[in-house]
Amino acid sequence: MRRWLIVAALLLAPSGLAAPALAGPQDAWTIDPRASSLTFTATQTGAFVNGRFPAWSGTIVLDPAALAGARIDIGIQMPAMTAGNLDVDSLMKGANFLDVRKFPEARFVASTVVASGGDRYEARGKLTLRDVTRDVVLPFTLAIVDSPAQPGALRATARGKLVIKRLDYGIGQNEWAGTGQVANEVTIDLNIVASRPR
Repeated sequence: MRRWLIVAALLLAPSGLAAPALAGPQDAWTIDPRASSLTFTATQTGAFVNGRFPAWSGTIVLDPAALAGARIDIGIQMPAMTAGNLDVDSLMKGANFLDVRKFPEARFVASTVVASGGDRYEARGKLTLRDVTRDVVLPFTLAIVDSPAQPGALRATARGKLVIKRLDYGIGQNEWAGTGQVANEVTIDLNIVASRPR
């Protein structure tokens, strides 16, 4: 059975907006917004701060048998970000951190995906936050099975984890420019479930 990878629909649109179908063997997959998530974990004064990005969309196309044609374009609406706490949300969305009014979108774009063995891959691209763009490598796993809910379709699950340094993107201004209260490293977890015809 020939296997393909994923799509998500991720650019300036609510989570779950399907990308338009593409012609040919690199057809995009349709994301399942109920089963997919984009979350983050930061550390403040030794305590974990967990949050999520509920509004994200874009396109990921990847055929494990033809990695040269891979492309990923993910956009995240930063104003919708939430840690489930009004005070934390206000601080993180403010000018000293994400400054979501001035920089409403974060974006990850990659056109290089390499196999790392087994079900493991790496997407090599660029992440933009606060209008600062850095090279990043997103490792992820991929599992593709026959869809139990859709006869004649495939179901893909991709899970990835990206660790960034917030100060590389200017996230932490003025009294927050150090790491005494908020750690420099932030972990972003991506879970995408998508389907497409066989």
